[in-house]
Amino acid sequence: MSGTTDKIKGMANEAIGNAKQKIGQVTGSASIEAEGIVQERKGEAQQVLGEIEQHVEQAEADVAGSGIADTAKGYANQAAGVVRQAVGRAVGSADIEADGVAQQALGEAQKARGAAKRSAAE
Repeated sequence: MSGTTDKIKGMANEAIGNAKQKIGQVTGSASIEAEGIVQERKGEAQQVLGEIEQHVEQAEADVAGSGIADTAKGYANQAAGVVRQAVGRAVGSADIEADGVAQQALGEAQKARGAAKRSAAE
């Protein structure tokens, strides 16, 4: 669920909770008033959750657009490629060694893409 959806649901629950509280007060029903208080608090919590989700979504977008994620993936693939090459050589498998070379090249490309995104953002 998106942050906006949670915020909207939270506002609705808060409003319904307030209405239940008023109904409970007017009718003298403590249980309806208590339900209203609980629903109002639920709505407030949903709105806070929605705010947090929106901040997380924005942070994810910022990181993805900044090139940091690409650079990190590049380093990981480059390292995994080096290991795969070594394993291929150790077990005498040209296929595994070639896979390692390819993975290392992929890592270099990802690092370059990340660097380009970071340069463009500056």
